[in-house]
Amino acid sequence: QSGVGAGLSFRQSVIIREYESQIENVPCFAVDGTPGDSVAFGINRVLNNTVNAVVSGINPGNNTSRNVFISGTFGAAIISAALGVKACAFSIGPFDDVDNQLVGRIITATTSELLSPDTPRAGLYNINFPPLQYSGFLGAEGCAPAPSELKMKLEANNFGGFELFSGLRLNIDRLKLMPGTDVEVLSRNRVALSAFDGNTLVHDQDDPGLQRMIAAANRVIG
Repeated sequence: QSGVGAGLSFRQSVIIREYESQIENVPCFAVDGTPGDSVAFGINRVLNNTVNAVVSGINPGNNTSRNVFISGTFGAAIISAALGVKACAFSIGPFDDVDNQLVGRIITATTSELLSPDTPRAGLYNINFPPLQYSGFLGAEGCAPAPSELKMKLEANNFGGFELFSGLRLNIDRLKLMPGTDVEVLSRNRVALSAFDGNTLVHDQDDPGLQRMIAAANRVIG
């Protein structure tokens, strides 16, 4: 579910189903709820509180600026951190290949750092990849969420209701990008990594796990 943030299905019946896994010896489960539900039920029910870390994504579409708190992908990571389990959300361009090998290697490298005992308990991270149509990535940087308002519009549909469309005003109005923010880092074709305090959701540029993830990503990129 897109755009549900860290929403949970309180006081509703949520069904857990096991599906055929595409990875040998790795069980696969699904829930008919929100991304946050999948984490809550996965940690507490399916894996009986034996989870070391949660990886959310890859989402087709970047989650930057204030959209991180609307995103179901990052919302799942928020719920994980709220349960005391460190987590990282990954997002890619809306038309890019989620099976891209370079992206996969970067995710593997940064997730290895996420799993490190040196990474804070309930650490919370957000990683966005720039468009793949250019010739490779130019590196990886830590960054803060870009300050931006949202622009929304409602469009009537054929069923008597309305559909909501939303985007960052920063992008739509082509406003000046603030250096060191996620949207600006992506504009330079660099992977954008952000860390948040898992308890307060405040951006944490000094997080030690973040620095190791940046270094790991840059080793892969070369």
